Amino acid sequence: MTVEKASRWIKEWDRQQEGYVGHREIRFEIIADALTAAGLVAPVILDLGCGPGSLGDRLAERLPGAEVVGLDYDPVLLTLARAVHTESPDRSWIELDMRRQDWVDYLEGRQFDAVVSTTALHWLGAPNLMRVYQDLTQVLAPGGVFVNGDICSYDQTQPTLRRMTAASIKANRAAAKADGAHDWVGWWEAVAAEPALQAAVAERHRRFSNLPRKQEMTMEFHLAALRQVGFREVGCVWRHLGDYLALALL
Repeated sequence: MTVEKASRWIKEWDRQQEGYVGHREIRFEIIADALTAAGLVAPVILDLGCGPGSLGDRLAERLPGAEVVGLDYDPVLLTLARAVHTESPDRSWIELDMRRQDWVDYLEGRQFDAVVSTTALHWLGAPNLMRVYQDLTQVLAPGGVFVNGDICSYDQTQPTLRRMTAASIKANRAAAKADGAHDWVGWWEAVAAEPALQAAVAERHRRFSNLPRKQEMTMEFHLAALRQVGFREVGCVWRHLGDYLALALL
């Protein structure tokens, strides 16, 4: 696949994602701000659930000398990422399922100054997520920073906030559709018709066809889990209804 074609698919991916996460670029900016404020210089960063590398692209622009390692299990999104970054020595990719209990072993003892993620870890479900959070205490170097931007739910005692969040997402999706952006299903249907991606699409279907339904988790669950596994400082550094950024210091 050519760089130009892969770049076009990633651009459409970003537009599709922005339909679900209205402040996505702001989220990226705040993650970069947080890593800068933490005093990281030319950091080595692990991006969990990196997709086609959108967050890594922004961090590479903002943090001079940064090396970004993207980890994902989606063969389609990684095909796009690799195609765009064939000449980028500061970008590399690991194709790995974080649901594996031994996923850390595949990092071969490497430690990172920062671990980041956006709109990805909620797919793991609570038990796997707790294990991954525990694993991060090994993956991060001492003093390392973890920043996770994701979608969270309000619990059943907050019905008004739940309705407000749902209404905001619905309005954002409608605006994105009016602007010509694909929705999630539409983007994947379009990609499936791309000859250079058909083998990766078939492999993706094999890997993900039996995924369990997404599990609702509150922001409070994430923060409590990070404290429980041993991060010394944990807090929410930004939130817009159901969209949040959690930061944890090891």
